[in-house]
Amino acid sequence: MSIAAKLGQGPTLSYEFFPPKNASGWGTLYGTLSETSRLTPDFVSVTYGAGGSTRQKTVGLVGRITGELGIEAMAHLTCVGHSRDELRAILESLWTSGIRHVLALRGDPPKGDAGFKPHPDGFAHATELIAFIRKNFQFTIGCAFYPEKHVEAATLEEDMGYLKVKQDNGADFAISQLFFDNQNFFRYRERAAALGINLPLLAGIMPVLEVSQLQRFKELSGCVIPDKLVRFLGDVQGNDALSRGVEFATAQCAELLAQGVAGLHLYCLNRHQSVVRITRNLRDLGHLAPRT
Repeated sequence: MSIAAKLGQGPTLSYEFFPPKNASGWGTLYGTLSETSRLTPDFVSVTYGAGGSTRQKTVGLVGRITGELGIEAMAHLTCVGHSRDELRAILESLWTSGIRHVLALRGDPPKGDAGFKPHPDGFAHATELIAFIRKNFQFTIGCAFYPEKHVEAATLEEDMGYLKVKQDNGADFAISQLFFDNQNFFRYRERAAALGINLPLLAGIMPVLEVSQLQRFKELSGCVIPDKLVRFLGDVQGNDALSRGVEFATAQCAELLAQGVAGLHLYCLNRHQSVVRITRNLRDLGHLAPRT
């Protein structure tokens, strides 16, 4: 069943992984995949390194997840460093591997580059990549949105306009950048509806594993760090910090589900402890039922 079809049957649950850089990382990832697959997520996604640095690993990992674990998997695909012919070849490889879902992104510039530079024969925006995929392939297409505004956008309204173009160009659903203040998500959803944006909006949730992560999250995504989150985490470390992060994320997800969110997309960072506990908490509390 496609992700789009599952979204039509109620809120979805999904996890996000990334291809590791070394052997020990692959061991950790396979352990995480084993644990999370028991929770029967609706789908999982696999990220794509800056400049396509993990392209082959992404394609291979997505294929293995689908073929060996029987979980619907979605490959991230970015414009960075790729010509149209290269993007077409990647998409053909994904299709041949049995992958039917793609998250189409502009992508971040490679490390050391001051800003995004499109390939001379490539795309400058995710809107263009989405249109290309829709015209030439039959993938279900996901895209990204930013409840608190993309860091490069002048205004939230300008940023929301890009999501409307993504929808009009063929995107089937959208996954949010991480956020910690649900009110910002709810306000965005309301304003998006007023602009005619009606594709499902999934909430991207990042469990906090340690307090020191917060500044890094803010630098990378521009997300708002609520004072209540900082106070709640306090200065605890180790397992205590993980437990508080799980508790905060569980409450955040419960509120989102109560307010009719289309789906929850949990950023795992390739570690399963927090997302497994969050999922079990939500199911034990009756907020999220497994797909039957």
